[in-house]
Amino acid sequence: MDRFIEVHFSIGVVVNLLAQHPRTVADHPRTPHRTRTAQGARERRPLLAESRTVLGDRRYLAPLAAALRKRAAGGDGAPEEVHFSDGGDRIHVIALWRSPTDLREFVEASHGDLLDFRALTGAFPRVGRVLWWAADGAAVTPEEAAARAEHLREHGPRPHAFTLASPVPAPA
Repeated sequence: MDRFIEVHFSIGVVVNLLAQHPRTVADHPRTPHRTRTAQGARERRPLLAESRTVLGDRRYLAPLAAALRKRAAGGDGAPEEVHFSDGGDRIHVIALWRSPTDLREFVEASHGDLLDFRALTGAFPRVGRVLWWAADGAAVTPEEAAARAEHLREHGPRPHAFTLASPVPAPA
């Protein structure tokens, strides 16, 4: 079975793509992810920030993007999408996930959408993904995503930027 492949792209391409429509977590009315402590007070937990760039045949990329956004919004671990841009032959999404498990389930569930894309175009889309832990309520911007992608490309997986294949535990 073909596997979902992570590919990392040139930072210049990502920076140009990301600068179009920055949004932050504060732009969304969704309740922050919190847990109860022993005393009953609410404690904020870090969220898994994902910067995903998908490149492919522009004729079929918009329907793929719509399918992926619908799939992401429909799950129990649905992310908060804080940025989306469509550059024709590439899309870029920044999302905040509650856990790596939620993101992995989305990736696995999306495999059928990628197979549909391949059936139409003859090739899988190229996907670049960078992950990092973000404080709940902190702004996550396209500029930060671009900087973390550059860090990953230059230094490999580290707590500052990593991939699903090389996960980093959430900070305590």
